[in-house]
Amino acid sequence: MKRILIISYYWPPAGGVVVRRVLALAKYLPEHGFEPIVLSASGEYPWLYLDKTAEIPGVEVYRVDAGDLNRLFSPNKTPLGVRLKTAFRALFRTDYMADWVDRALPVAERIIREREIDIVLVTSPPFSLLRIIAEFKRSFPNVKTVADLRDVFYNLRTDNIIQSARRSIALPKIERYLRSADIIVGVSAGFEKELGGFGPPFYTVTNGFDCDIASETEYKKGEYFQIVHAGSFPSRGRTPEFILKGFWGACRENSDFGEKTRLIFAGVKPDEILDIVGRFPNIYCNIELPGMLSYNESMRLQKTCDVNLLVETIPASRGGDTVIPLKLFEQIASGRPVLATVPTDGVAANMVREMELGLVCHYDDTCCIKTALLTLFDEWVSDKLRRGVDSAMAEKYRFGNCIARYAGVLKELVS
Repeated sequence: MKRILIISYYWPPAGGVVVRRVLALAKYLPEHGFEPIVLSASGEYPWLYLDKTAEIPGVEVYRVDAGDLNRLFSPNKTPLGVRLKTAFRALFRTDYMADWVDRALPVAERIIREREIDIVLVTSPPFSLLRIIAEFKRSFPNVKTVADLRDVFYNLRTDNIIQSARRSIALPKIERYLRSADIIVGVSAGFEKELGGFGPPFYTVTNGFDCDIASETEYKKGEYFQIVHAGSFPSRGRTPEFILKGFWGACRENSDFGEKTRLIFAGVKPDEILDIVGRFPNIYCNIELPGMLSYNESMRLQKTCDVNLLVETIPASRGGDTVIPLKLFEQIASGRPVLATVPTDGVAANMVREMELGLVCHYDDTCCIKTALLTLFDEWVSDKLRRGVDSAMAEKYRFGNCIARYAGVLKELVS
């Protein structure tokens, strides 16, 4: 078997969508002749993986301490001095995880030598990890390298002068790192457009879903019209503000909608959303916050709800039109209709339309969102709510099938 070193900052107990792809790689690549070895960080994480089955049996995992990042992500209050020190150092580097890369490099070099690694796959973000590829092309010219992009790096925020300065420093570095790779694999074909055709060959292997809960759990219409958003709203620009404003408008226009509808935000911390909810009077009673859920619990909720909600509020100017949120694949697996509030000319919107998954509104078009919510509610009342994609079509996006396509790319690389 060919040995592949997968370098990912996130690995269980880290949770959230950031670990789904790397878990799938480690789980399914052995079926195609690759032995995965994982190098990851140890320490505190902002999200935890709650499923007991998260670890993949037989996969060797090396850990490198996260250093000061442990204290940034710690549930205990982080001293101001640590925050200032970490932020200052990150200003002149690619991102906060650049210090971890310094510590991870010698460990990765030892693994490559001792385990006779054939391929190094670096998955990002964090984009600072891509520096490892550039370093290894000099040290190990015969080892093939793969830059795996789960997100587009051009969406780095520029909300203030500090973020703009960081972006101007980071982008040239990231581009240089990517040019060092033998191939780039991205989760969306739109990434290739953002890259502008520079550097190594680009391949698209989408994310997917990896759960049988959707086939085990049956949908039954309940007393309330339940709309579910599963997942957090990270600080890089996604916000529930527009969906809440549209929801508020629907409640004002149709009193039955207001009485019968529940908007469920699973996996959301209260401070991510309650301040925004407070801007719209009288909808507190419609909001439910079940807290952090395991992957299986989240899938069960998405399967049994009436409508799944997809939110992507990163503008096209920062690559939002190229993003296919991993949650969309879970929603495909759920079999329930989708209300997608996304850039309407983007790849996610096109995917929802082509697969007839549900309705699409531009993420900040609150009038469209209001109308879509009321349309879906009327269909629910009259028992005409549309089902999601056919299960046979969904199989294309089962993670096992996605990784089989990935393995084909890797085999071509080492042939």
